[in-house]
Amino acid sequence: MRVAHILILVIFIYAQFLIFVFESEGQTSLKEGLIQVNTLDDIPKEPGWKNPSYRGWEVLSIPGLISTYYDLDLDGNLDYMVTRKIARKASSEEIDMTQAIELAQYDHQAVYFSNPVIYFASKYPLFYCKGLDYRKNCRNIWVDISEDGLNGNEEVYTLGSPMQNTN
Repeated sequence: MRVAHILILVIFIYAQFLIFVFESEGQTSLKEGLIQVNTLDDIPKEPGWKNPSYRGWEVLSIPGLISTYYDLDLDGNLDYMVTRKIARKASSEEIDMTQAIELAQYDHQAVYFSNPVIYFASKYPLFYCKGLDYRKNCRNIWVDISEDGLNGNEEVYTLGSPMQNTN
């Protein structure tokens, strides 16, 4: 009787092990199927605030970042975002819009107006994001550590392995 109990326990443990192995292999193949190879051609050029796809900007809850939003296919849903580092801020009481634009052009920066704060940010984005959901989370993110515009040195950014983007 004791041998039968041990035999049943061994079979049960072996069955659980096989189930675990098959589930792990299934998740690995699923992940491999979801991984996309993204290239420079996949990153849209930023349309700019004069384009009909422009939908606004906001200072992010992460200090020092500002994002600009676009609806590239004009379907009423945000689908593209670029994020820049804020270089400095100024009070709209100290500097007017014309002076801010001149300063930004001189320093090769982007400028964002809000009352009472004017934000000066990097000319080129740090992050490019394509495929936003309703919470403004990105499906595909690229990082441009050099912040030198779209020129081929952008890398796919993943939270699963962020260290690859720090070289």
